Amino acid sequence: MNDTFVRDWSHVLGGGNRARGGRGGHGVYPVKYTFDVFAPPSCSDDFVVYPTFAPGATASGNPEIRIYTMTGGAPAGTMTIGARPPRQVVLTAAADDTGFNFDATGGSDDAEAASLAAAVNRWSHQTGIRATSSGADINLEINTSGQGSGSAPVSAALSNLSLPAILSGDGDAGQPTIIAFNQLYQDSTTGCNGPWNQNGATKAPNTMWAYNTGIGYTAETSPVLSFHDDGRQVAFVQRFDSSLQLILLKWQAGSGTPGEPMSPTIASSPSEYRSCSGDCMLRIPFEASLPNNNDATPTVSSPFVDYAADVLWVGDGNGRLHKFTGVFQGNPQEVVGGGFPATVEPGMKLSSPVAFAGDVYVGSQSGGPGIGGKLHRVDAQTGAVTSSAKLAADNTPGLRESPIVAVSGNTANVLAFVFNDGTTRSTLNCRARSSTGNRGCRLIARFVTNFVQGREPNGVAYVGRGNNDASTLYAGAFNEAFYASANGDGALYIVGGARNNAYLPTLWRIPLNGGVLGTPVPGAVVGTDGCAVAANNCEATAWDWSPVTLFQQGGHERLYFSIGRSAANLAGCSTGDCLFMFDLRDLDADGGGADAWGSANRPLSGLATYGGTSGIIVDNAGGAAGTAQVYFAHGGNSDGSGNAVQASQSALD
Repeated sequence: MNDTFVRDWSHVLGGGNRARGGRGGHGVYPVKYTFDVFAPPSCSDDFVVYPTFAPGATASGNPEIRIYTMTGGAPAGTMTIGARPPRQVVLTAAADDTGFNFDATGGSDDAEAASLAAAVNRWSHQTGIRATSSGADINLEINTSGQGSGSAPVSAALSNLSLPAILSGDGDAGQPTIIAFNQLYQDSTTGCNGPWNQNGATKAPNTMWAYNTGIGYTAETSPVLSFHDDGRQVAFVQRFDSSLQLILLKWQAGSGTPGEPMSPTIASSPSEYRSCSGDCMLRIPFEASLPNNNDATPTVSSPFVDYAADVLWVGDGNGRLHKFTGVFQGNPQEVVGGGFPATVEPGMKLSSPVAFAGDVYVGSQSGGPGIGGKLHRVDAQTGAVTSSAKLAADNTPGLRESPIVAVSGNTANVLAFVFNDGTTRSTLNCRARSSTGNRGCRLIARFVTNFVQGREPNGVAYVGRGNNDASTLYAGAFNEAFYASANGDGALYIVGGARNNAYLPTLWRIPLNGGVLGTPVPGAVVGTDGCAVAANNCEATAWDWSPVTLFQQGGHERLYFSIGRSAANLAGCSTGDCLFMFDLRDLDADGGGADAWGSANRPLSGLATYGGTSGIIVDNAGGAAGTAQVYFAHGGNSDGSGNAVQASQSALD
């Protein structure tokens, strides 16, 4: 395995069957504490929380153990630990015991067995497989119990190594629904060293805590942290089949591991939850006079917290917006009555909401004619719903991505993101196809914050063709000039399609003047056309490219995004599944300073990913080595597993 795939660190998100548990999700973000990007980084206090996208399970029984024996000394060859990247490393017999090597020149079977076991453990955080040695024997096991015979994904191509025994496991494999890491910064100058990274011998965070909050329940949207108590509480939604629960969790450092998560105490009442100190949670089932989900597939709405009011908003999978009060400081409960839950678009999944100035904005999945595919404005006090005109093609994901309230100076607008508007229009930036069921443009729609019922957008920016019925246009990101502006001037960057090709990922820049969308300008093409008509993977297969994250650090203004398939062979990433970083102050990646926006732009760095990535977050704006990082999770390789990853902001290394 090429160690550049590892970057700063890559960590399993659970145990699960054959060490496959956990992954990231498209458009779903981890959450990082601290909130101040200018605060001094802390090894113990800074942490990052990931949902795992895997059903919660409590570990029981015993793990499978594979017992290898060194025979004859001086082995040659390799041992592969893990089934597939990113949970795979290839260890090589060599003359040293560092990195991906183990010392095959130790002079005895016992010493070589100990060196091989040490090499396995250097990477156990990435593979989920650990080792011990006893004499000439090496015992390998997955990080959780409940593994039957033949379940450990290990293969050896080593001479002088025998496999005399497999001790079958029993019971159930453990899997957290949510997990957190601290000791994040791994540069030698930061001091974040300890048993978790073998005192600096490798790069790995510490598992701060790991919880199973419900057997069979899955956390598959973004979590949020409390603010007034320094992130000591986590709120997130978990789903079992078509039932949804809001979970409020008070964590305790040291509770649980990826393979053996802790089950927190369930508070019997809001007051009991408020008084507990840690390792406890409150489950609040969504109001269920109607189903919470119109099917057994994932919902897409992450919670939005109004910290000043201590109110949490979240949509469900059946067209309703839910309001919870007292979530982090008071008496947590759902508001039932007085217009809530608000019926926004019956039968349709809702996007993540955003609250602003007395209203809550949310998008809806698109159904048949006139149903969904709209932007909605919900009165935060009465639950009264105002809906735009339909923006998306029938029977598509519609407005799956959260709307953005774009505030700059004295301007405020609401932006909605649509992959397929169902039209046959031909514009400067989208030449839609005309055939029925094979048409549409990607667009960003701008609305004033007090739009009225049935309103068409106040402005539209087209960012390529969109003839696909299964894909989502994820959000763009504003540059620093927009946030610094007194009147809404700046730019928005987003990954769309090409004017004549929905399947050719293209980076776009949309200028903003007074908050109004200008004419989009295409930039670099960051992928190839992966549409294969013969395989029927075009119109009916999701082509989801990640949201854009933009962050300024020092003299650099960097944007990050991932292409989950058919990514361009750029910046050293040749796997077709890549995360890219562009520096807006060096768009041609030649070190020559500011460049004009255009098709000649190139990413400064690229990083191989597996199944695309989750949303990408950043931590610190400081310049100390090892402390300015990005975080994400793999969307899942061919067996469905993905890791939590940290990489540097400056070079994705």
